[in-house]
Amino acid sequence: MGYPSAASEEPYLSLVPANSSDPPWRAALSRRRVLQLGLATGAGLALDPNLTSRAGAAGAPGDLPTGTGAPGAPAALTVDGLPAPLGIGLDDVFFAWQVDDTRRGAVQSAYRIVVSRPTIAGPLAGSSVVVWDSGQVPSAAQAFIPYGGPELAPDTTYSWTVQTWDGAGNPGPASAPGVFDAGLADKDWQADWIKRLTVEPPPNNPTTFNIQSEFGTWLDEDEFSYVRHEAVLGTSPIVRARVYVSADQLYELYVNGTMVGKGLAYQFPDSQYYETWDVTSVLRSGEANAFGILYTWQGPAKGHPAGTPGVIARISVLHKDGTTEVITTDGSWRVLPGAWLPGTQRDEEGDPVDYTENIDGLAIPVGWDEPGYLDLAWLPATVLGPHPTAPWTHLVSVRTRQVFEPVPAVSVTTLSNGAVVADFGKVYAALPQVSFRNGLPGRLIAMHAGYLLDPSGQVSTTHGTQHTNMSYSYIQRGGTETFRSFDYLGFRYFQIDSPGEVLDPADIVAVTKHVAVPDEYAGTFSSSDPTVDAVFELGRHSALFTMQEQFVDTPTREKGPWLGDGMNESETAMVAFGDQNQTRKSLLEFGQSQARYWPNGAINKIYPTSLGAQEIPQGTAYYPEWVWQYWIHTGDQALLTTLYPVVSKVSDFFWSNIGSNGLIGTIPGPSDVPQFPTDSQLNLLAVNVFNRVAEMAVALERPAVEVARQRQRAHGLKTAINDYLLLPAGYYTDGLDTDGKPVPPGEALCTCSGAISPQVINALALQYGVVPPSDVTKVSNYILSIPFHPPVVSAADVLDALRITGRDDAILHILTDASQPGWANILAQGGTFTWEMWDPVDIDLPVPPLASIYGNGDSRSHGYGSNVLVAIQQAMLGVVPTGPGFTTFTVTPPLSALDYAAGQVPTPAGAILVSWARSTSGFAMDVTVPANTSAVVAVPGGSPGAVTEGGVPVARAPGVRQVASVPDYVWIRVGAGAYSFRVT
Repeated sequence: MGYPSAASEEPYLSLVPANSSDPPWRAALSRRRVLQLGLATGAGLALDPNLTSRAGAAGAPGDLPTGTGAPGAPAALTVDGLPAPLGIGLDDVFFAWQVDDTRRGAVQSAYRIVVSRPTIAGPLAGSSVVVWDSGQVPSAAQAFIPYGGPELAPDTTYSWTVQTWDGAGNPGPASAPGVFDAGLADKDWQADWIKRLTVEPPPNNPTTFNIQSEFGTWLDEDEFSYVRHEAVLGTSPIVRARVYVSADQLYELYVNGTMVGKGLAYQFPDSQYYETWDVTSVLRSGEANAFGILYTWQGPAKGHPAGTPGVIARISVLHKDGTTEVITTDGSWRVLPGAWLPGTQRDEEGDPVDYTENIDGLAIPVGWDEPGYLDLAWLPATVLGPHPTAPWTHLVSVRTRQVFEPVPAVSVTTLSNGAVVADFGKVYAALPQVSFRNGLPGRLIAMHAGYLLDPSGQVSTTHGTQHTNMSYSYIQRGGTETFRSFDYLGFRYFQIDSPGEVLDPADIVAVTKHVAVPDEYAGTFSSSDPTVDAVFELGRHSALFTMQEQFVDTPTREKGPWLGDGMNESETAMVAFGDQNQTRKSLLEFGQSQARYWPNGAINKIYPTSLGAQEIPQGTAYYPEWVWQYWIHTGDQALLTTLYPVVSKVSDFFWSNIGSNGLIGTIPGPSDVPQFPTDSQLNLLAVNVFNRVAEMAVALERPAVEVARQRQRAHGLKTAINDYLLLPAGYYTDGLDTDGKPVPPGEALCTCSGAISPQVINALALQYGVVPPSDVTKVSNYILSIPFHPPVVSAADVLDALRITGRDDAILHILTDASQPGWANILAQGGTFTWEMWDPVDIDLPVPPLASIYGNGDSRSHGYGSNVLVAIQQAMLGVVPTGPGFTTFTVTPPLSALDYAAGQVPTPAGAILVSWARSTSGFAMDVTVPANTSAVVAVPGGSPGAVTEGGVPVARAPGVRQVASVPDYVWIRVGAGAYSFRVT
């Protein structure tokens, strides 16, 4: 779902007096809002002539009053989007805070950041040295402020404070100190990459997996390895200890019997991720300490590159007396094969993804991660070389972390055959865990997960499996013991075939897994319609559990970081959880794919991956929109600057495919995302590419010639689209055939998840401002004349187009009608996660080619439908960002859909709070605008004289300014603060 595109607003610019030098987001009344208010046909609009100059970035509210006094101390301090990050990149330090000022119109006019290096040990403990003082910086910016001091010292703790000034120049107090830890540069590791000696298959030949080593023969499977080391630490109390660690590809870190971290490194070895863990509380001074790493290498896969097995760690210990100790991986560490028996590929479609887990409890080295364990039978680690060593030439501190939460079974049923079935109530991405009290040495426990139950009550292995082998096995060692998988799957049910004892709900646990987010409930919504509320929660839950090492399509089958899936899930994550870092990471990774694979400017369809160069033209077209959405949600200009060359090349890629008729012809791509010889959807997406790149160029103050080039491209393509693809009936054809004629209506190229949809094509035309004003209503009517059945991946685009054209009742109907394809239908069928298809074909046919012919297990846990949450926020709550980082936004409740709605939307400046209700006595709306931002609020009512704020006529209310009066709405501009509007 997109946002206002000033470069594509030619038909409506006469309605918006804009300074041509202003950034495009400063047009507070965007084309979309003009359309939504029914003004595309020329209704009059009385505007405040100073609107545009005052409605820019926060900090420039014009004549809105700020009140008396001074701001409070800044709050919610973060570095790199984290409250107290560990091991951040030495050249990747960005500060943010929220302005603490509840006065109406409160803005920040300046800030001062002071970074200090505290001494936390030795004779000078308690002292501190200032390493950077920014001085008073005139700026409204409160996020993504780069560190500007001397080079930071590695492996060092820093503290920082920030002070702000209000719009009148009054200073507030400095904040309470925030803290962050600097990580390591490549030269600082001074540690060896080590591994357990095995022989991996030759590069680029994943089918050759007959791996010989002194530990046995490995047949087409992943390998697990235990690595351990003990060290006696000094007697002085430990005041700070960090472990820096990376493994290719996944690891668990143990210290003195405690698992302190579980990490990820699904990236190419030349930009391998590392993580930092605080182990201060688990180390013991004056005693032996045990350090253990269990790591696994899964070979090449669809969702990650092949890499090569290896692990590296650096343990840094600071004692109270000021002494330091450093322990690093080297040849003195000991290794042992993991307790995992040979597995088979889970994905039954032939794609390498991951493996079934078969754990031999008898082979688990109990106590291996504790001091005093006898590891005489273990072998010395093989040293591959000091860092950096090929293939790990560069280590990058990753901002994201995985978090795990145990969820006990909601119910446990014992079947007549003795099998035990646990129901967790919802589909989760999780690691199954089963506790036994009476294990029998050598007893094999067979288990499997799933999505559906067979009529017998067993967890189905033929329906709802997504063509995935979801089995596990465990050989008991005896007595009290726990089976816990290493990797995750998506599932709702878990079956233990013959446990040999009675199991309670607490014994069967789904250890849920997702990326840590600022707040799992940062975005909220409730309304008069419980179905809409349930659909909102469906989107929230689905987005959260597709946030894994990357945004994945599904946590069960492919676990693939697809570009289109990731964009939708990211869009949801930003407004549901306040996510920045997972989205930032994904955008950087896909940008890297262009440099690695695509000199022509395309973007890989999935990345990181071992599949090599593979591109979907539509996916490439999504990328600039994704970058723009991140910018409009966060205001991260540093990342926008980094990715601008990437999106510029994307624009060149599409421009190079323009034909003699001004349209883009067929661009080679995969068969599951088809194109007509001239494809309308692809051409419409390309218009948006050109417009978005133009808007980014304006935002970054690039040379005018760059802006003009992109706008000319957009204008030319838009003209050709309306010349050739807009039918006389007033809507757009799906494409042109080889003779250049419109294809017959409803002609389908496939029934796959990427199927072409007339609803989506016409929705994109509305979203991207391609539709001539005289045809807007026709296009909107055409969308509604077709039964709702767009591909799930694009369904929210249809809702967005309807929002733009003010069809709120139609949106509500789509959201709540359980009898037709849609999110309500998923809920009505018992779904707890968004699906890949509205009508999933879920029978498991494992034998090609029948598998692909019959659909073979469509996913019931596909996150790309989660962005319905965004549609609800925008159309039903009414909140839409118009400035970078929500510095400006609009609040436009629907005219008739719902009786009431309430919710909040996270922004870098703080939460936007909105509640509204309509009744026979009138309309009420309360809005809280975060400090240092401003909003345009559309109050239903039509007559300015009928609107009050705080009990006062709106024309006299302090801090409130009428912007425009149109039929049905009174538009009002407000600065920061809490407002209460009433219409009687």
